[in-house]
Amino acid sequence: MLRSTSTAFATLVCLGACAPAPPPPSSEPGDGAHVSPAIIVSEAEVVREAGISDYKLSWATNVSDAPVRIEVSADPDFPLGQGSVIADGLKDTSYTFTAPAGAPRQYFLIVPDAGDAVRVSNRVLPLEGGRNFRDLGGYQTLDGRSVKWGLAYRSGVMEGLTDSDYDYISGLGISVVCDFRASQERASEPTDWRGGDIEYITFADPSAEEDMSKSFASVLMDPEVTAEKVRDMFISSYRSMHHTYAPAYAEMFDNLANGSLPLAFNCSAGKDRTGVAAALLLSALGVPRETVVEDYALSEKVVDFMAEFEVGLSGSDRESPYAFLFQLPPEVIRPLMRTEPAYIEATLDAIEAQHGSIIAFIQERAWRR
Repeated sequence: MLRSTSTAFATLVCLGACAPAPPPPSSEPGDGAHVSPAIIVSEAEVVREAGISDYKLSWATNVSDAPVRIEVSADPDFPLGQGSVIADGLKDTSYTFTAPAGAPRQYFLIVPDAGDAVRVSNRVLPLEGGRNFRDLGGYQTLDGRSVKWGLAYRSGVMEGLTDSDYDYISGLGISVVCDFRASQERASEPTDWRGGDIEYITFADPSAEEDMSKSFASVLMDPEVTAEKVRDMFISSYRSMHHTYAPAYAEMFDNLANGSLPLAFNCSAGKDRTGVAAALLLSALGVPRETVVEDYALSEKVVDFMAEFEVGLSGSDRESPYAFLFQLPPEVIRPLMRTEPAYIEATLDAIEAQHGSIIAFIQERAWRR
């Protein structure tokens, strides 16, 4: 039973490692000739900013000046050797590719002369608005495969997406959006999706017993509140978030397993409820825990949540569900704006203590099949 769940997700969202490039000719051992080591491409990254056609690639290799070939295609799964070659024999560890005007999203293979090719694209989508919209593809799994690009996206609130953003998003083919926000959040910042036909899924608000807002308020409005107390409270909330939002996560997993792809899921900041959902999904796919935690922590590098909060102090967000936070000193609410590894570690530890494993939890609480 556990194996079937993992296999279903791996089949839908995982891709086998790219075939290695052919090794250079080498002599038989003992004839005194030098045998070149396999070239390992690591730390591959692509960055593209909103409104700019440039894709900035960077990577590292285990051998200095190791030449690579770079192929590009609009197909995220294009086979090795069938992309357009944009660089060959390149010994640098960076390259800038300028896409033609109006071109769809581009995907790249970095191919060493001898070693496995690495498939990469921009993780953070180049959007003018919205918040924290990024691709979960490209992460390596424990069994040597990697998560497919372009099938699962995580995001924060989408209210601020522009027409240009939707022009870009429409090319991604997203078919399902799971919005984890409560009804008041959705009313305050509604999603006006214009990126193609989708199934837009919302969920009932947590029950009174599971609603964490009252415990949050009791800590935050305490005259003796400190940043340390807020951080402890936030970590405590992470220990139960997986149970509070299990019905929503189950709906997300059902859509993934049924092949309703590409799929995007979001909350408000795109870091807490969404962060737990991403951690569950990546864990189910066999992504190492260290990488799962790194993806979670990436949110505060993508978005300066504290800066956004301080902008809200001007009064423009006083009608939001979080307006009471504006009454507090910034240093007190700062822990709420972070994506500390300790937060998601609290969730993962709690799941393993309560259920034995992430997969077991998904089977028991977040999987309807």
